[in-house]
Amino acid sequence: MKSGLRIAIAACTGFMLGAFLTPAGAREWYPLPIKGKRVDDKEGRFEYTPLSAIAKAGKNWLICVSFPHMKDPFFLAANYGIVDEAKKLGVSVQTFDAGGYTELGKQISQIEDCVAGGADALIMVAIARDSMDNILTELKRKNIPVVDAINGVSSKDTAVRILTSPYDEGLRAGHYLAAKHPQGGKEVNVAWLPGPAGAGFVIAFDNGFCEGIKDSAVKVIEAKYGDIGREVQARLVEDILQTHKDIDYVVGTAVMVEGAYPLLRARGVEDKVKLVSVYTTPGIYDFLKSGGIEAGASPVVSTARIALDEAVRLLEKKVEYADVGTIGKVYSKPDIGTLDRATVLAPADYRPVFSYKP
Repeated sequence: MKSGLRIAIAACTGFMLGAFLTPAGAREWYPLPIKGKRVDDKEGRFEYTPLSAIAKAGKNWLICVSFPHMKDPFFLAANYGIVDEAKKLGVSVQTFDAGGYTELGKQISQIEDCVAGGADALIMVAIARDSMDNILTELKRKNIPVVDAINGVSSKDTAVRILTSPYDEGLRAGHYLAAKHPQGGKEVNVAWLPGPAGAGFVIAFDNGFCEGIKDSAVKVIEAKYGDIGREVQARLVEDILQTHKDIDYVVGTAVMVEGAYPLLRARGVEDKVKLVSVYTTPGIYDFLKSGGIEAGASPVVSTARIALDEAVRLLEKKVEYADVGTIGKVYSKPDIGTLDRATVLAPADYRPVFSYKP
């Protein structure tokens, strides 16, 4: 973890956030503007329409879904998007929770078990970008199509990719801060807590943000990596506040931000140190509305819906896009009212569904 920290700081000093905006009053989540690549290799911006807009699936397929964890509302929202779209299509879903970003072996074991149980396809939100090659090669050999969802992997053995465009979100966030703090202005110090070292989405956030803050007054003076759990993230924030008295921004996951805000208030620095979340939870959404944090959101519900739709398309030979990136936007208090909450958050009373059968 320490070596990863040195690499990240040397590379630049990053952060990210973003969200998708839909027209006010829209009844459906589609057609959804995306950035992607079609199966004919044409790249650009398109409008995504799911199979459920026309009819149900051709049969009751069993789709396995592997999440790194279900510790926060980000993956609760993803679970909601997948299950709700499964209901519309009339297919079954079996969801697995590996327990955290330290549990790579458990995620692989759960995937093996689900496939052995008769899965037709797999939606995988990978714990690690570069450690899934063996299992993915084996699934390809068994003709089990895999949707590489949200985080991204380096393996070429997945069938399609449905990502939250973490590089673009990092780039967009970098541009956002760079515009607020351009080169030649007063330097601002950022602490960066993006999540677990080595995860594909964290690497992408870093790379995008590095590009976004080039030639600006934004400086990351410390980066810390750790599992996305409130206790772990709170300890990292405590360490930063103890070490640095000149922090202007603390940027990272929603779990971190929700844990950090009480710490800042307890120290009486909530007006001096601004918080930026990578994605939106109900707490982050409320903070944005009240002005308690600077910005943050991500279109995880829409992304998850597409992942489920693409899994069915793979099985029914109806795939139109090999790569899909949902398009984001940076939010802060003045424009949070324009955010379509249904693209980002599960309903307030939603509880995780681990097994669904129509």
